[in-house]
Amino acid sequence: MSEIKLVMMEGEWERWVPALRDISPKVNAIAVKDADLMSEVGDAEVVYGRIPRDAFLAARQLRWVQSIGVGFETMLYPEMIESDVIMTNTAGAYDTAMAEHAISLILASTRLISHFERNRKTRTWERNRTVTQIEGRCVCVLGLGSIGRSIVSRLHALGMEVIAVDAQVETPPEGVDRIFKPEGMLEALSLADVVAVALPLNARTKGLLNAECFDHMKETALVVNVARGDIINESDLIQALQSNKIGGAGLDVFEQEPLPESSPLWDMENVVLTPHVAGWSAEGWDNQGDIFVENLRRYLEGEPLLNVVDKRLGYLVQKP
Repeated sequence: MSEIKLVMMEGEWERWVPALRDISPKVNAIAVKDADLMSEVGDAEVVYGRIPRDAFLAARQLRWVQSIGVGFETMLYPEMIESDVIMTNTAGAYDTAMAEHAISLILASTRLISHFERNRKTRTWERNRTVTQIEGRCVCVLGLGSIGRSIVSRLHALGMEVIAVDAQVETPPEGVDRIFKPEGMLEALSLADVVAVALPLNARTKGLLNAECFDHMKETALVVNVARGDIINESDLIQALQSNKIGGAGLDVFEQEPLPESSPLWDMENVVLTPHVAGWSAEGWDNQGDIFVENLRRYLEGEPLLNVVDKRLGYLVQKP
């Protein structure tokens, strides 16, 4: 019986190693610190983690990489794309946490929670601010992957009109009133009171939301991003916020992280920000482990894996 070496890169998921070993006597699962990755990856058949290019080049027997979480853009270097190595992610693990966080950013902005929280610190009792409701308003969700659909279902339940922009989905799923193709994005943005970003980061989406997009939005529009910071041109966003071309932003991700102390976003009253924690939850960690265990079982049995990435397109191909 040939052994399958499985390398778990440094992180919270190291605690799964005993469970992975129990799946089959063929599995030799080890957890390695980042400093030891190069010395261990050479004969690894499976890697759990976002393997850097130098380690990938040293992994002579690598056949499958399970990316941490949903993101995998840092592994789309030419050698990986051209290889036969299968790449999967754990799409679905953090859908609930991401959707709840997106809605939290929306409500914190529309209900002025962050403003009133600042007043609490100065013991200021102020009630003459206009607070808006989201029921009956229009949200444009960019991307109808599992996270986007989770956002859709919750905002639809809260009474919002939901439109979406997606390159793959042809028929509006439940909760979506209208779908636009990418070439119709500017029209969709012009209709929206809220724009929620739930796209993967790839060559086509980097810098997608730029000055032209903000020029097409309503002056009261709120932009919410729980996906990847680089999908928004941050300098264009800052200018749009400063010039009141749009109403506000709720941001969990940024072009540079941690967000530099010099960023104007820190001090803007029309911005709610969190430090890239939208996907964090104990339940999400457990879900991620369950997906990997199931994928490992499938790998050992020669069955199709879950969440296979199209490395050339840079995203999961939606199933009909």
